[in-house]
Amino acid sequence: MAAPESRPEFGEFISPQWTKTQLCRLLRDYFRRTRPDTPVRVGTDPPFYSSPTDRLARVVPDLYVMEGLDSEEQLRWFRVWERGRSPQLVVHFIDGPVSAEDGLMMHFLRLGVQDVVLYDPLWFLQSERGLKGRRLLWHYQKRREGDGMRLVPLKHPGRVPLLSHGIWLIHRGGSDLRIYVSGQEDVPPESALWQLPEERALATRTA
Repeated sequence: MAAPESRPEFGEFISPQWTKTQLCRLLRDYFRRTRPDTPVRVGTDPPFYSSPTDRLARVVPDLYVMEGLDSEEQLRWFRVWERGRSPQLVVHFIDGPVSAEDGLMMHFLRLGVQDVVLYDPLWFLQSERGLKGRRLLWHYQKRREGDGMRLVPLKHPGRVPLLSHGIWLIHRGGSDLRIYVSGQEDVPPESALWQLPEERALATRTA
């Protein structure tokens, strides 16, 4: 896939916090513009509790998407049994191999998350340090039948189709993890890149 010359090369600039902030802004802008009549909250870092009787049933997703919740509401924590809803999508940053049996994935399962994307910005270090099992992106999905999360095979290590949301997450090098708008299984073209408001404004001025 072709990409702008200004994008950073992979490994040149790694900043998880920058990635999280940019991705949060992109998702907020995307849902606000594409679903103006449906409240969709995109947020970062509040603790989510999945059980009223188990204090350890707690997880803090780096980034979450949840329909039906006002984006302006102040949210210090979230108890799913009180609100009757759960995040549909979580993007979480990790620093090593993760399997569906790990505690992290079990927490997301208990929380009721449908899609979990794990992003390991330092996955390339495994070749330098003799480590194995790390990936750039992982996609876990709640099973339609039975219990558990299944690891969805990716055709490309840097591309995750999230077709139920009408988007793809595509890694473009360095810390640049971006949204492409498409509900199709074919890899979207560069023209499907969802731009930040300032990028759209710049493109309009230079057109």
